[in-house]
Amino acid sequence: MKDKTKCGTLIFSFFMLLFLMGCDPFTKNKSDFYNNTESINLSEENVNSITLNSTENDVIGAFGKPIEVKNGTNPKSKYLIYEGIEFEMIEDKVNRYYFNNNYQTARGITVGDTKESVIQAYGENFYERVESGLNTIGYFDKENMTNLEIGFKDNKTVILLIEKVESPNKN
Repeated sequence: MKDKTKCGTLIFSFFMLLFLMGCDPFTKNKSDFYNNTESINLSEENVNSITLNSTENDVIGAFGKPIEVKNGTNPKSKYLIYEGIEFEMIEDKVNRYYFNNNYQTARGITVGDTKESVIQAYGENFYERVESGLNTIGYFDKENMTNLEIGFKDNKTVILLIEKVESPNKN
């Protein structure tokens, strides 16, 4: 009986530690929603003519010299950071970008727009999750392997992310 209590205390302590660190072990990853979310067309998504797969030179041509450049690993990546927008580059191609002001999606969604406005612009084929403390809705374009996620605080858009996705069905 003493061993069961000790084991239970350890398990409880582990989950409390995760909770206190802000890590929810039950949080779902966006790929968990891929198969159950209908596809929408996101092929028009761009910011200042930059799309997924644009080159680093394209980004610099459209936005100028970045405020900061950071290098990442696993996979090897480079981050071009500008005021209000950041591009992740993998093998010299835009893999994802996100922005939190001054820009809009192809369907006109900007920071400050409501969840209802987003759904009106992009439709009902979305998934919902909590990411980094933000209520988030996301859309998949399975033909173009693109994902759009929009984070909300107090029902207002605070961040928009567009990125390449790999089908969870690929081996």
